[in-house]
Amino acid sequence: MKEDRFLNEKETNFLKSLIMKNGMGIESVAKRMNMSRATLSSRINGKTDFSRKEMETFAGIMKSKPEEIFFSQ
Repeated sequence: MKEDRFLNEKETNFLKSLIMKNGMGIESVAKRMNMSRATLSSRINGKTDFSRKEMETFAGIMKSKPEEIFFSQ
C-alpha cells in the first residue's frame, strides 16, 4: 500500500540538511517553533502538513523565505 505523504523524500532530506547546515537539531527548532519534537518530526517526514504559519516560522528560523524552502524543490 502506498503511503500518502505531504513532503516527498527529496524535500524531507532538504529540510533535514537545512537544519544541520544552520547548526541546529530538530529538537531545538521545534522548541523555537513552540511545538513538540514529535510534531515537527512528523511535519518534516511528510506524515502531516506544515501550516502556512509554521512554514513562515520555520523559514524565519532558517533565515530564509518560505518559498525558498517549501516551494523550490
